[in-house]
Amino acid sequence: MKKTAKAHSNIALVKYWGKGDEKLRLPVNSSAAIALDNLTTTTTVEFQENLTADQVDLVGEGFEVGEVEKVSKHLDRVRLLAGITTKAKVVSQNSFPKAAGMASSASGFAALSAAAAAAAGLQLSEKELSILARQGSGSASRSVPGGVSVWHAGTSNETSYAEQIEYPKDWDIRVLLVMAEDTSAKKVGSTEGMALATTSPYFQIAVREAEANIKKLQASMGAGDWRAFGKVVEDECFRLHTLCMTETPNILYWRGVTVEVFQKLLSLRERGVMAFFTVDAGPHVHVVCQGKDVTRVKAELEQLGGIKTIIECGIGEGARLVEQHLF
Repeated sequence: MKKTAKAHSNIALVKYWGKGDEKLRLPVNSSAAIALDNLTTTTTVEFQENLTADQVDLVGEGFEVGEVEKVSKHLDRVRLLAGITTKAKVVSQNSFPKAAGMASSASGFAALSAAAAAAAGLQLSEKELSILARQGSGSASRSVPGGVSVWHAGTSNETSYAEQIEYPKDWDIRVLLVMAEDTSAKKVGSTEGMALATTSPYFQIAVREAEANIKKLQASMGAGDWRAFGKVVEDECFRLHTLCMTETPNILYWRGVTVEVFQKLLSLRERGVMAFFTVDAGPHVHVVCQGKDVTRVKAELEQLGGIKTIIECGIGEGARLVEQHLF
């Protein structure tokens, strides 16, 4: 039975950096994110009796060493749940470059989980699918529900999952992905960087601040306070990268253009345009603004050098099955 699923990348508004349980991918703190409608992974899965090993392909890019093994390991989780041993053919396609600080693993494992579970005949709830996706890539748990979501850190496999939360629809949230010209893979991946998190002298403080910022973020949305919302988003950006910069060895994901975007947005705010920045583990800046300001913000950013492209996104859906297969 061939099944295809589509899932969206997401950008964390409240970040996590470090795992409490590496095997289960339980984060050290809860996090919140926005799914991005124009950044997707589409994956087709079919379990085929004639295969002696999983066949995995990423259209147009291919996989690096170790990545196919991660996919097969995740398929093993699905096989265990379904009570089967059949190997699978998997073809996946991203709408954006992977391993460049844009959470391709999030959309990738969310799509893989949804397609593989359906192809194996499983009928999983959204919560169960989020739990499954988390075991492949932590942030994939947030791509399952989509929208604006909170990933509860939890203390066990069953209690660590993501779910959608309410936000003011009249905000018309837009996210501009400002891609630096350098889109090469990160020298230090998220998994490696997170493993070093406890070497930062600020680690325990950062964990407490993240949990407090979840409450602040939800309070700002409940009150319809856009400025307070943006303050939390930027505080979280600095909190994450303070951890990275103070790890041993130190990690600096930013490029010069990253800081130039920060400065441009600070200048815009002085002129009354309330746009805010956040950055995950990479050089690319995600600019969070409202629909009424998006044209002006984009025009101002396009004046900067060192930018390859700017991708405008709205809020994306959750992981879902689609009819158009990749093979």
